[in-house]
Amino acid sequence: MNPDKIKRLENPIRLAELDPAKTLIKAGLQETMNLCDIGAGSGIFSFPAAKLTSGDVYALEISDEMIQLLESRAEEHKLPNLKIKKVESEILPVDSGACDMAVMVTVLHELEDKPGMLQEIKRVLKEKGKLLVIEFHNGQTPMGPPSDHRISQEEAEETCNENGFQTIEDFSLGDNFYSIVFEVI
Repeated sequence: MNPDKIKRLENPIRLAELDPAKTLIKAGLQETMNLCDIGAGSGIFSFPAAKLTSGDVYALEISDEMIQLLESRAEEHKLPNLKIKKVESEILPVDSGACDMAVMVTVLHELEDKPGMLQEIKRVLKEKGKLLVIEFHNGQTPMGPPSDHRISQEEAEETCNENGFQTIEDFSLGDNFYSIVFEVI
């Protein structure tokens, strides 16, 4: 495992700004919903989600080392509704219409085929399903990738709107992050 990467993902300032449980509730996660965490990383949203809902929480990840970390932490947390799945193609390993909500935390700016992934997210979401996108504010911030590697809030919103999602609300998560809640149309 790359301890530096985990340290960055779990930086106390980052975690305080993201406030995963509070943010998930604000975005509309309810007690029996199924959720898909795309690019789950070390699980900073997956684990709180699995505690907030009795529904299934799919932690989807491409990195083998992150999968190993998620699996070892899942054993400690004993959350039977947490399903850790490796993403090995453009097709998410989740059944069509299985989820009420999908979450992408600092993932959208990394995607080469944004429209393709957004269509795939639509596939796994139920009718009127929600998508929570969290990204770094544009410009220079205390943490995050270089400014030329970011996606502005306007561009993120436009990209999602053009691919079958309508904006429900947006809110800032401090100095580093913005969030947008979308609904499938």
